[in-house]
Amino acid sequence: MMKLYAHPDNYKTKKALIAAQYVGLEVACPDKAGEAVTGRVPVLETSKGCIFSSGAIARYISRISRPVGLYGQNLIEGGMIDSWMEFCTHELEVPLCTWVLPVMGTYPNIPEATACAKEDVKRSMGVLDKHLLHNTYMVGDSITLADISVCCALVDGMTHVFDDKYLKPFPNLMRWFQLCVNQPEFKKILGQVKMPTEGKDSGKDAKKDAAPKKDAAPKKDAAPKKDAAPKKDAAPKKEGKKDKKKDGEKEEAPAAELTPEEAEKAKKDKLKKVLKEGGKRGVEIEGAADMGGLQFFCTSVDQPEGDLELLEKCVEAMNAKSDPSEEERKGGSGKIGKMVFSCGVEHLAVVAYVPDEKQKDLSCEEWLGAVLATQGGEVLKKGASISVGKVKANAEKGVFPLKIREPMIREANDFLRKKGLFPEDNDDDDDECIFGDDDFPS
Repeated sequence: MMKLYAHPDNYKTKKALIAAQYVGLEVACPDKAGEAVTGRVPVLETSKGCIFSSGAIARYISRISRPVGLYGQNLIEGGMIDSWMEFCTHELEVPLCTWVLPVMGTYPNIPEATACAKEDVKRSMGVLDKHLLHNTYMVGDSITLADISVCCALVDGMTHVFDDKYLKPFPNLMRWFQLCVNQPEFKKILGQVKMPTEGKDSGKDAKKDAAPKKDAAPKKDAAPKKDAAPKKDAAPKKEGKKDKKKDGEKEEAPAAELTPEEAEKAKKDKLKKVLKEGGKRGVEIEGAADMGGLQFFCTSVDQPEGDLELLEKCVEAMNAKSDPSEEERKGGSGKIGKMVFSCGVEHLAVVAYVPDEKQKDLSCEEWLGAVLATQGGEVLKKGASISVGKVKANAEKGVFPLKIREPMIREANDFLRKKGLFPEDNDDDDDECIFGDDDFPS
């Protein structure tokens, strides 16, 4: 067991502890460590020496187990994680602390600095929101140290200063934040994060301003209005308004009904988005495979939204032959086997693809079947090149598409490892020797 001497309530401490939860490392925080220890904190005490600085500690812990992937699955992902961590430190944490710490009573409030900090935080959150529009996680297809760092930095803001009005422009960021804080590893360290429901400042002012209006005697004593029989008898109009407010969907139903032409156009627009995402992802897969020498790749896409037919079209777009003369390249990953996941409301859709030249090494049907079996899924279409299946959502059993997707991606990679078709956990590359499990205490 390692010891982490740090302020237990500090968000920087919590990101190291969450990382430890993911890699299965026992880390103890001595009581009142932040008060009792003089010198530089945080400090992680290991059997081979001490590591100080929250960033260094979090990186060290994240690299202990490479299969977990907290520091990415390859060098490019590791670089991306570093990029977002630096962004978090300089562009988000600095202004957010300037805003939050005075509210927490740690530092005196300087109104001019707070006003600037609010705008800087809003700008940084806008960058994150745009990035998360097309990405489930900050980097790759699973939780990484980038997600842990940004999420922990935002927790104090969510708890102390953000309100609904401030957060309204950032729906993608809020979706991602809710996903993170509801992971078991996050919950064990952060507990139940209280989300903003009302304006923290404006709500109080609104209540104060509301009192004079309630006490306004003229309105209460306005006898003509009370005795106005025609207005009292106008029941149909009043009930109609109430019904519209209560049953908003009834009021919107006519607008939702599309003509056959509109429905066909919507279908074509959706397919266009699916093919665009597939073409773009195909180029990314081709580049990652070339750099890492991969024969197979597992990933997820958003646009199909769990539609099995659209997901299959998306995979076809990934495999389409790339035209080097095009301004924007698409596809090009037809020689790379892949398993692609897409979350829907009712199920998680999965498509497995094995190119002809690799079918002697791997059965597409067997690969998909083994992965689906881990979550009680079913194979719906069997083929040597393409197989399709799904896992139905089951709230009673805690089976949710978004929740089971990452574990299933890991299962798909593990299946390949057992057949020698995916890189093992350890390798001889000097640049990546720090990831080796043997180099770190367990």
